[in-house]
Parts: sequence; structure tokens; C-alpha cells
Amino acid sequence: MRVLKIEASWDGEAGVWVAESQDVPGLATEAPTLEELLTKLAVMVPELLEENGVRVEPPVVLHLEATRPLVLS
Repeated sequence: MRVLKIEASWDGEAGVWVAESQDVPGLATEAPTLEELLTKLAVMVPELLEENGVRVEPPVVLHLEATRPLVLS
């Protein structure tokens, strides 16, 4: 089983989650919710791996690490 790490961070100015990955060449996408981001990633990751000639045998697990600052006043 291959695990691909994806990092997502909250962009408060734009109001979206931004995802990037060292494991998936060319991955840079955004979505307003984590659920929508996951839906996009499920489509984009296999396409990007294929386009970049990265062979990955199934099953593939996407490990999403999401960070969002919480400022307490």
C-alpha cells in the first residue's frame, strides 16, 4: 500500500483550503471546505500521477494533513 502525503492549509483571506504535495508532482488546488477538497483530490491525484509518469500500484492512500490557525483573543 502506498501512502501519499498531502498538506492543506487554510487561507483566511481567500476563504479556501489550499493543498500541495511533495508526493504528487504538480498538485496545487483549493476548495472552500475540506470535503470539497477531498473530492477534488480523489480526481486530481490519479490524473497528475499518470500525467507525470509516476507509477503507483493500488491501493493508494491519501494522507491529508490540514492546519488552520485559531487565534484566541
